[in-house]
Amino acid sequence: MATSGRAIQYTIPAREDFNKLPDEQKTRINEAFDLFDSNKDGLLSYEEFRFVLRALGFELPKPQTYDLLIRHGQKPANWPHDQECAPVYRLFNLPTTQALAGTLIRARDPREELRRAFRLFDTDGKGMITQDDLRRVSKQVGNNIPDADIVAMIEEFDASGKGGVDEDEFLRLMLSKK
Repeated sequence: MATSGRAIQYTIPAREDFNKLPDEQKTRINEAFDLFDSNKDGLLSYEEFRFVLRALGFELPKPQTYDLLIRHGQKPANWPHDQECAPVYRLFNLPTTQALAGTLIRARDPREELRRAFRLFDTDGKGMITQDDLRRVSKQVGNNIPDADIVAMIEEFDASGKGGVDEDEFLRLMLSKK
């Protein structure tokens, strides 16, 4: 079987970024790993790893995820020691997943993350979060906010009186909380 000449070398990524994350984010990474480790062997396949990244809010292009697989995926334990392991069969363990996810999380642009959150409320793309959007999200998460509170929130943060909170107002509000 011909090879591309590119030796595949498993490397352990640094965990510095993961170690700097708040406990809440570390827990989210661990829970995502546990959720998508479908056979509970402590290892993720390439597809399971992609699901973990999506659950954490990352939509990496396949070539970028594949590159992570080539650099950080490890051979399965039952793989013959003297045979090369094609990247598609390589696996991610929990420490590697923590390190890679930690690096991605720490590299996030907070403004872009807030824009993504805004779009979760503004599902129809009208450019603002309305009272109806807040009611819908409130019901979806099982936290039925009283209608008077929803009205008050929109009125308080709708600086221009257009009937909803636009993206700029949302960003200002959320960034002022930090």
